Amino acid sequence: MTTKPSERIVVFVTPAQKLAISKTADTLGISVSELMRRAVLNFNATSEQIKVAGIVDRLRAPKAPDALNAALKSVAAKAAAREAREAAADATKRAAQARTMPQACPGPTASEDEIEHDTDQGGDASLTDDTHSER
Repeated sequence: MTTKPSERIVVFVTPAQKLAISKTADTLGISVSELMRRAVLNFNATSEQIKVAGIVDRLRAPKAPDALNAALKSVAAKAAAREAREAAADATKRAAQARTMPQACPGPTASEDEIEHDTDQGGDASLTDDTHSER
């Protein structure tokens, strides 16, 4: 006489895992409960293998966004946008000022004759030129 199973163990799985377990049970022609019993009773993994499997599962799990990283990215994006707006406003302001300012007109330039005449009249110029000194 066999003992009918009467205890329940609840195991949480992902939808993909549930589908895979159900398909395996259907392929073998047994219930999911029987598949789970056989799998567990025939499982001979060491504690290291179990730890590794847990680590692999955690690495494969989807990551929730890091709140601090998300906040820093948001602050950086806002600062970059503000700097871009300020630079655009400054450029617009400079362009408007350039349009409203009268163009600088160059003043009259002295001719070469006037420049030579100025140096000939100045007493300071003769200090550097030995030909004009009266020693």
